[in-house]
Amino acid sequence: MLFLESESLDQTIQKYLQQEQYGGAIAFLESLISTAENPASARLLLGILYVLVEQEEAAQLTWALVFSEVEDTEEEALTVELQRLFRTVLDTLKSHAAWSQSWQLYQYLWELFPPAVDTAIGGLQAALEDESLQASDLERSGLVPSLEQQTELLPEPQQQQLRSLLERIVVWDHGDLSVLQWIEAVAQFVDDLTKTAFHLCEKSIQLRLQSKDLQLVLAYIETGLKLDEHPFGFAHERVVAHVKYGQYMEAVRLAEELKETCDTIQYKILAQGLLIDALLHIPDQWQQAQACLEEIVELYYQLLTEYDRDPDIYFPAILLLRPLFFHQYIQDTPQQYRALLNQLSAAYVDSVKSMAKSIQADAHQATQEVSKTKSKIRVGFLSECMRRHSVGWLSRWIFQHYDRDRFEFYVYFLEAVGEPTDPSPFSQKWFANPATAACTVHGDPQTIAQILQEDQLDILVDLDSLTSEKGYSVMALKPAPVQVTWLGYDATSLPTIDYFLADEFVLPPTADSYYVEKIWRMPQTYIAVDGFEVGVPTLRRRHLGIPEKAVVYYSAQSAQKRHLETTRWQVQILKQVPNSHLLIKGKGDADAIRNAYLQVAAAEGVSGDRFHLLPRDFDEPTHRANMSIADVVLDTFPYTGATTTMEALWMGMPLVTRVGQQFASRNSYTMLRNAGITAGIAHSAEEYIDWGVRYGLNAELREQVRWQLWQSRQTAPLWDAAQFTRHLEYALEQMWQRYLAQAADEVRV
Repeated sequence: MLFLESESLDQTIQKYLQQEQYGGAIAFLESLISTAENPASARLLLGILYVLVEQEEAAQLTWALVFSEVEDTEEEALTVELQRLFRTVLDTLKSHAAWSQSWQLYQYLWELFPPAVDTAIGGLQAALEDESLQASDLERSGLVPSLEQQTELLPEPQQQQLRSLLERIVVWDHGDLSVLQWIEAVAQFVDDLTKTAFHLCEKSIQLRLQSKDLQLVLAYIETGLKLDEHPFGFAHERVVAHVKYGQYMEAVRLAEELKETCDTIQYKILAQGLLIDALLHIPDQWQQAQACLEEIVELYYQLLTEYDRDPDIYFPAILLLRPLFFHQYIQDTPQQYRALLNQLSAAYVDSVKSMAKSIQADAHQATQEVSKTKSKIRVGFLSECMRRHSVGWLSRWIFQHYDRDRFEFYVYFLEAVGEPTDPSPFSQKWFANPATAACTVHGDPQTIAQILQEDQLDILVDLDSLTSEKGYSVMALKPAPVQVTWLGYDATSLPTIDYFLADEFVLPPTADSYYVEKIWRMPQTYIAVDGFEVGVPTLRRRHLGIPEKAVVYYSAQSAQKRHLETTRWQVQILKQVPNSHLLIKGKGDADAIRNAYLQVAAAEGVSGDRFHLLPRDFDEPTHRANMSIADVVLDTFPYTGATTTMEALWMGMPLVTRVGQQFASRNSYTMLRNAGITAGIAHSAEEYIDWGVRYGLNAELREQVRWQLWQSRQTAPLWDAAQFTRHLEYALEQMWQRYLAQAADEVRV
């Protein structure tokens, strides 16, 4: 008999395989083979089991003997039987998640038999599950040639397997161009690439955030443009990538090109926002950026009109973030800006109300039940930026000082795209370790909101505001009874946010009338730190050809903040202060920044050799140490410094700032006041220039302010994070008590 009764043999071996008793299965088959009939099926199966126990030579010898003993006419049937036995064993192994053993067998299948779609897919899936997949395995699987041999469209079950595999490979890929080429080749045979395109877009974003190789990022974007039926997202990401890598003129060209292809208001807004972003990095293009802003405001009002007519129109969170984000860089008109943002955020919350309803109800009910027995207030902090980032540098101190007897601090590291990653050493030290609990959250906003809701938070603090699309979307779902915005940017205008932390200086009293959130003014400063790490300076005046006795001004801000008016003020200061120089530092088009200053300088009769562009430093401590090369810091307007101002004041640097009306134009003002300094605070362009000149001509004034700043380290609220944390805790307690009182009133009613 050539083959044994397959069903009885399969069932017996399956029992051994299910219990991972591979040695027992081998012993059983060896005993069976010793009988007179000596069935070929048992010997073929024995070879497969030898592979499982890594006896490859024994497997090959066993199969060779079986094939040598049959007639040529029987070889085909024997081959079919060997394939069937492989599939039977693999089905059993996979049903029990024995992925390592499955991967072993699939590799033998690939070597023994011609390429086949099902074995290629199965093997790659097993390798993914076993976390053993290598880029070379993709080609070795033979999937592409086996697909090319197909004369008809794959049946739906195989289509589904292929779609799933392609999506997983995109997620698994770490930025290998050979993998990308394989993805393109396989994608030709898949009838629905929607999810693949989504994951590919996420991958391009991940690479943009992590890689320094623009061409690698663009390769993924270009593949996405080929595969996606609706490629706006990839075209959008292409512009963002060029901005990120400093290719600003090309970003302008691509944004203008994209804008011409847009057929909806939503897409026009997004494209226009990209154009403004690129233009703001090129200082001599500011007038065009301002014209674009006026156009985008009109588009927003058209969108709101459309939404009033049809609440089901496309209204994603990204529409409300970056496109309008740049308003405060160009204009200091908070009433106009916030009136529009209030309407947009209200519309967005309305658009997700059905999704938010159950989350809010669950959060309210859970809090009501738990609050009766809970002795501590549970506060969650949500952010993408609890790392070496401005938000991280400024917020880390409260986690060192909070009262663990009265509060539980929960930290949520928000992953913007892709799979979760482990916190960095900085994040672990300053946030995760001192917190009550910490975790990384990722996925869609609803999933994240449910995770937060299940933790039964009393208060949720958003640290990113409008700088995080995902964070904004989560806060719109209101997973906690009380929600607060602090730090990352101005308030979101979401009606689901209860409070916005500020102080008496950073927002004027009139702001209460145009903020949706309740402005909670802290008794002193809205931010405080215990200090900053400072390294060893690597920059000397002689390196730049600046005389030792020269007056050196310093401006370290991104090009987005370099409004042309501020540039003119700074040049006029240099004009009135002999032997003075200006150091310019920050992200942006270096040539355009230089040209913007030189054009103004030429008009004012100021020599161009008095302007020096500095490269970025190796790390933050070195950046702070190198500030000591300068005498005076000149702030930007209408978007002033924040972390950069704190760093300058910590280093004892006199600073000139102009105070505006919006939050973004008053940060340096509140920081100076809370450091105990009134010198350098200007309320007009004329005062800004006057303070700059006074500092430049009066060395004694500079030294006096420098001494005051050094002294302030011991006395000022700005440098007392422990005291600030006590004030924050009081605010959180009051917010929570107000919520409980309101909830109790609702129950009585």
